Amino acid sequence: MALDFSSCTFLGPALPAPFVKLDLEGELRKAELLPKTTGAEGRELEEGWDAYRRKLRELVARGGSVRVFNHVIEPLVRQLRYDALEPSDPVSTRLEPKEGENGGSILRTADGKPKLRAWATSFEEDLDAPAQRGAVYR
Repeated sequence: MALDFSSCTFLGPALPAPFVKLDLEGELRKAELLPKTTGAEGRELEEGWDAYRRKLRELVARGGSVRVFNHVIEPLVRQLRYDALEPSDPVSTRLEPKEGENGGSILRTADGKPKLRAWATSFEEDLDAPAQRGAVYR
């Protein structure tokens, strides 16, 4: 099964559209970054994604950050071939320099190295809107 990027738009020099359309899949296969889509492995892969789609449908229209985490991020751990998901230490930010803000969760591979950091927010939360207003925000 070929990768389908028909609904994607690529701009800039990092991933030029001709490379994505003609060469990206081959490069990913050479690096063994794409799972097999045939045979028993293909069926297992499809069953995993079907289960993930069911979890996403259960989210429906509401949910706090914990519910979103449980329905979106946690099921992806296995699908993306990570072995562990653990909370991260707080991250020092401009707004919370001493105590730090939520550091999200770290997805780790079998060698224990952190590979991906993920956060969950409430369902349909506007990430562009400032959390604080007025002088406090400035």
